[in-house]
Formats: sequence, C-alpha cells, structure tokens
Amino acid sequence: MSGKVCLSAKTAVATEHPLASMAAIQVLRRGGNAFDAAVAASFVLGVVMPEMNGLGGDFFALAHEARTRRVHCLNASGWSSSASSVEQLEALGLDSTPFQGALSVVVPGFVKGLASFQERFGRLEFPELLRDSIEIAENGFAVTRLLASSIRRFGHLLPCSAAELLMPGGEGLGQGTVLKQKKLGRTLRAIRDEGPAALYDGWVADRIIAEVERSGGVLEPSDLKEFEPEWCPPITAEYRGKKVYEMPPNSMGATTLLILRYLEGIDLGRLKPNSAERVGETLKAVISAYAQKDRMLGDPRFVPFDLQRFLRGGRPRARSNPAPGDTTYFAISDAAGNIVSCIQSLYQQFGSNLFVEECGFFLNNRGSSFKLEGPNRLEPRKRPLHSLSTLLVEDEAGVRLATGSSAGDYRPQQHALLLTNLIDYRMPLEDAIDFPRFWWNGGANLMLERGFSRIGQLAYVKQLVRPPRYMGTAQGVEHLEDAKKSVCDVRGDGTPLGD
Repeated sequence: MSGKVCLSAKTAVATEHPLASMAAIQVLRRGGNAFDAAVAASFVLGVVMPEMNGLGGDFFALAHEARTRRVHCLNASGWSSSASSVEQLEALGLDSTPFQGALSVVVPGFVKGLASFQERFGRLEFPELLRDSIEIAENGFAVTRLLASSIRRFGHLLPCSAAELLMPGGEGLGQGTVLKQKKLGRTLRAIRDEGPAALYDGWVADRIIAEVERSGGVLEPSDLKEFEPEWCPPITAEYRGKKVYEMPPNSMGATTLLILRYLEGIDLGRLKPNSAERVGETLKAVISAYAQKDRMLGDPRFVPFDLQRFLRGGRPRARSNPAPGDTTYFAISDAAGNIVSCIQSLYQQFGSNLFVEECGFFLNNRGSSFKLEGPNRLEPRKRPLHSLSTLLVEDEAGVRLATGSSAGDYRPQQHALLLTNLIDYRMPLEDAIDFPRFWWNGGANLMLERGFSRIGQLAYVKQLVRPPRYMGTAQGVEHLEDAKKSVCDVRGDGTPLGD
C-alpha cells in the first residue's frame, strides 16, 4: 500500500471524503480557523457518508489551542431516554439491549456539539459553516465506493423511506451515481437559520420523537431539549517520553492509555513490527486492558472514574467481546498552530436503521452498547460506554500530531498500534497509518491483514482480512520542522489537503 500524503506550509486537512477536505480548506482560506473548518467538514461528512454519521449521531473532539497551549476536550455524546431502564427491557422479555431499532437510540449529540465547538473557539459565524453541506445535500454528490458497498451490503435492512432514497427501483446506488438529499438540505437550512434549537426543540425534534415512538421506543421532548454537550479535561499518560491525550469516560479512550502502560515495560523496538512476537506481546496488553475497561468504565456521572487507579489496575481476567462499528475521523491544523482531532458516528452502519424521513437522516444505535449489569448498566439519561475517542501527541516542542481511526470497539487497539508504529518503530505518519493491522476479536480470535510473519506460532484462531475497510480507516496531521503533513488512509476514500 502507498500512503496518501500532502505536504504544505500553513494548513493541513485530513478527512475521509474529498468534499469534506475541500470544505475545510475553503473555510481556512476565508479566514476561519481550525475549529471553524472542523465544523464545516463535520457537517459535510454527515451528508456524504450517511451510512456512518450525521445529524442523528454523536461528536467528540480534542482541540489544541495554540494561543494558550491548552488541550480541550468536547464530549457530545447523547444520553438515554428518561424512560429507559433495565426493568423496561425485562418487561419486554429482552435479556440484552437491542442491537438496532428504537430501543437502541440515544439523544443525538452531534448538532449541539458542533455549535458548542464553534461558539467557543471559532472566528466565523455558525450559519456560514453550513454553506457547503447544504449545497451538497441539495445539489448532490457522486457516491463513493465505500458508500455504494454499504448500500449493497445493508440495503436489505433499510426501512422503505430510506430505501427509496438509497435504493431507487430496488437497486442500490452504485459508485459514481449522484445522490441528492433534498429533505436533509431542508433540515440543514433550519439548523443554519434557527441554530441547534431546530433539532432539539423544534419541528425536527418533533419528527425524531415521532419516529422513535412509531418504532416502539420512548423519547421525551425534555430528553432532547435539556441535553447539553460536555467540556471536560482530557486524560493523559506518558509513553516513552511523549504525552498522549485521549478522551475520558464515557469514552473508552482510557483503554488506549492502559494498553500503552503495559507495553511500556516491553522493548518493542527489538521486535520486528510485522513479527509474531510483536503481535503476541501486544495482544497480552490488549486483553488485560479490555477486561479492565469492562470492570471500571462507564458514564462518570454514574460511575466514579480515577485514571491513576484505572492505570494501576493489574491484569484482571478478560471478559470483553469487542464489536465492530463505523465511524469517520478527521484532523485539521491551521496557520496559527491550532490542531483539532475529531470523530463522529452513528455507531453501526446506518445506525439504528430508524430514518427520520421528513428530515432526511438516520438515528444512532449507541444505546445498544448498554448492559444489563455493571458500570455500563442501562439507566435513565445515562450515556453509554462509547467507542469514540481521538488522539493528540505532545513532545518537547508541544502538541504536534493528531491522529485517529474508525474501528468501533477495536479503536483502543488501533490507537495503540498507530502510536507504537510512530514511537517505537519511528515510522513516518503515512507508514504508521498504512502498516498492516492486527486486532484481538474476543476469546482466542485474532484478525490480521496480510503482511505478518510466522503467525502460525500464535495460539489464536486467525482470520486474514483484506483491505480496504474492515479494520478501520485512519487519518492524521503532523507539524514538521518547517512544514505540515496531512495523511489519509489508503483504506478509505479520503483526500489530504493543505495550503
């Protein structure tokens, strides 16, 4: 594989879709900063990648503010309905939270998150940042290979209202077909004109509630109206002289830091990066860290969290069963040195499969992550343990690197692989992103891309995976000594850009 790299003097943008990268660059050229550009790119991604993110999903970000040299953390993940409870599920005869459907929906955090992000740090006016997403929704865009693949694989599960849009005449939209989303454009115009209230306390909110209730769930108007995103301190840990920033709970980002804590006691540099020995040592750390995640992580408003206690946690017995998910990650740096590391998602492809027809978007299925017991137990207005997290890396010169990936519950493993590629094996960012991947898949199961040696000696059930997508799509931006670098994963459709 050969990396997609852009070297530039002032700005750097790496998103998973060319139109989102172009929207970010245009905002930067109009005098906006990295935070403005992130909002514009985020809304565009919600239009051009409807299978994995959008107005019905969530948004997380780590943001390095160059002026103060501080890193800020935004958690815009939604909470469950005030009517949600384990007893509700048991009364319905369910022994687990549904994977999709109305009971898997939590309040979307996406729109209020982006508005809060722009209000705190942006230079431009919020309505201006929806210009590109409205135009693309109403006038159309060419379907990418990955969107076409998702429609082909999951189209038979779509409700009729969504199938009419994505599978006209019963045939899924193919690569290169132009997709126009007039109803989504109307919703975006409402958000532009009325602000987030359009989605949380207006006609869009009414349509969301009606769709959830029609499908057998309950979402109260107050659940939407009273939701607010959270600004919170990031969590950090040192790894071989670098300071790694991650998202705190209810994200599972702390799991990345625990994997690194275990690996710091191993001289990975003496092991070849594609060797069975490296895979084996990493898997030991991963399995232990995931067990600790299951034992201790949840919404900190319900489950107290202490990072140092978590990182001291020993090696408890593994119980995890990681689940895949689809997400889109992007990173942006501006001429002032601000860096944003952002991620957004519905969770699974097409989320809950609930489509708010009059508004043109899917609702998330994040509630499917809740459990019937333990720290991630379903409770009213609780945020589920979340797979979304992002990375920033700081060295003696400051915060110089943002990276992250789609990966579902595998994301902490993916983040640890990216960081050890960069730090232990001193790979350039593009090589670290494109290098073959391996993941623990629960139990004795191991997934690998081709390129590893002597894997037969590993005592796991091995599944070889072919790119482009199953094992995540990563992006990143990096500050070099005299320039900036943006990188998009060859496994995705993204385009790195810069000025």
